[in-house]
Amino acid sequence: MQVKVFSIGLDAEKLEKDQNVLNEFLATVTFKKSSTQYVETENYWSVLVHYDENEITKPASLVRKSFEDLNAKDQQVYMYLKEWRTNKAEKLQQKNYLICHNSELIDLAMYKPSNLDELQQIKGFGPQKANKFGDDILAILNAV
Repeated sequence: MQVKVFSIGLDAEKLEKDQNVLNEFLATVTFKKSSTQYVETENYWSVLVHYDENEITKPASLVRKSFEDLNAKDQQVYMYLKEWRTNKAEKLQQKNYLICHNSELIDLAMYKPSNLDELQQIKGFGPQKANKFGDDILAILNAV
């Protein structure tokens, strides 16, 4: 069994988007149980979902591909990943897009894989890329 955390903002604009992200995720897994906690200081519900992966573990068609489609927390994760990518590109003397495309960073921020196998389910991350950058990416995702 695996666990994933979702944030459901309570203002009208965020509520619908956040619910859609949760529903899209639930459509791709076998739901086991969930628990919730209201975060009063930020005015959102934190939803902890316990699930098993289905046989086909690739995420459902990734409809959302722009920064604006991410919720506030995921936008922050995206910015951390983007900063990491810039630093890694400078260190390796490569272009940013050779490390990760923006669309890959968006998918990482949205789906937040928790291990190398899940990372390889993100479009653009095969075994080679996951092994090369996976530890860095997972460290960032686990820190936020």
